[in-house]
Amino acid sequence: MARKKSRWNIGTIVFLVLLIYVLINVLIFVGKEKLTVYKVTEDKISSTYSLTGIALRNEKLLKAEDDGYITYYTEEGKRVKKSGMLYVLDKNGKVQKEFANQVEEMKGRGDIQENTRIKSRLSEFKSIYSDKDFEDVYDLKYDLKNAVLGINEKSLKKVMEQVKEQVGDASFSTRRSSISGIASFYSDSFDGREAGQIKASDFERENYRVTKLNSTDKVKKGDTVCRVTKSEKWTLAVLLDKEQYTSLKGRKTVTVKFVDDQMKAEAGVETEKKEDGYFAYLSLDQYLIRYIGERYVDIDLLLDTYQGLKIPDSAIVSKQFYQVPVKYITKGNNGAGEGFSVRTTSKDGNVKVEQKEFKIYKKTKNYCYLDPEEVEEGTTFEAMDAGDRFTVGEKKRLKGVYCTNQGYADFRPVQVVANKDGYTIVETDTLNGIRLYDFVVLDSKAIKENQIIY
Repeated sequence: MARKKSRWNIGTIVFLVLLIYVLINVLIFVGKEKLTVYKVTEDKISSTYSLTGIALRNEKLLKAEDDGYITYYTEEGKRVKKSGMLYVLDKNGKVQKEFANQVEEMKGRGDIQENTRIKSRLSEFKSIYSDKDFEDVYDLKYDLKNAVLGINEKSLKKVMEQVKEQVGDASFSTRRSSISGIASFYSDSFDGREAGQIKASDFERENYRVTKLNSTDKVKKGDTVCRVTKSEKWTLAVLLDKEQYTSLKGRKTVTVKFVDDQMKAEAGVETEKKEDGYFAYLSLDQYLIRYIGERYVDIDLLLDTYQGLKIPDSAIVSKQFYQVPVKYITKGNNGAGEGFSVRTTSKDGNVKVEQKEFKIYKKTKNYCYLDPEEVEEGTTFEAMDAGDRFTVGEKKRLKGVYCTNQGYADFRPVQVVANKDGYTIVETDTLNGIRLYDFVVLDSKAIKENQIIY
């Protein structure tokens, strides 16, 4: 019995061909890297440097003239007038008790400082206290210890007269301020240092040493026991990295925001490069009293705020363009647009000058930039008014993005204004550039120029 032959009709063949075509395209699509586009938005970027400053003030340091026990008669951070009483130094430790006895006897007569100041200090402390800053309790104790003995000048004079009668004036000495200013009672490793003497190692806080002084503390001759800040002007020395130094170099002023209370102030700025690092010195004339007891102050430097079109850094690509002097730009064929007079020479030596229009991707005061894919290598331009000639050759890279509005990767130049956190702000009115709500390729490495997208 003869076997029946299978027959292929034209419909079956066409179906199989289409099926294979569809399967191939599906496999290509599945295996193809997905192209992501980004919608251009408008935004602003503020350049901010978070730094720690070392506070340096115009201070007069007072040193103990002898060994003894010190008692302060003004409050930390309080302004003292010229010739105002600062402290009493008890040489043998017995006079302090006599002073305390005399002060106690004056209680109730209105000569002792009211406790409202102390209550105010306690209330303020309770409002800002947190367990993580428990060490602040010791600062409070230190502040209150020096505040409790505060009495007015008239009362102090009477107390001293009584003490002299009881123990004589040879056993203690008094110190008055030779200038008016703000009093503070501590000694640290920056005593007597000026801004230019600050080193990079000074910013390592574990190396910092400070001694806070209390009434009844024993001091030695030559110890710093009091400092009077003579002026509201002060300086913050900050350590910079190279990028920050370059950004601040040449600036005259900068805005400083104090991290603790978010207060802002304008500061003069000077920069210096040393062997051990880059430094800036910020000159201030505000808020000295707020930080009178602080040596390290956390700040933010607020630099310029830039506004424009926002694009991801990954979208930016660079491309080479011919750099052509602007004097070779002429009127286009219709007399309205911009064009170029192109000079050509035939094989038989005939010279021909034609008016052609090329897309200008960027134009500055001196140059314009043309696409090498549109302008042939060796093209010669002629300046009609002077007869000068220019042959393209030198190239320069311009930054841009691939715009997808027309369904293909269209290079558009961008003018970078600022960069931060993976995003770039570019100018909004760049010649032949992008506009608000344009779509650009998110990853410029994932596509080639003029590649069809859809």
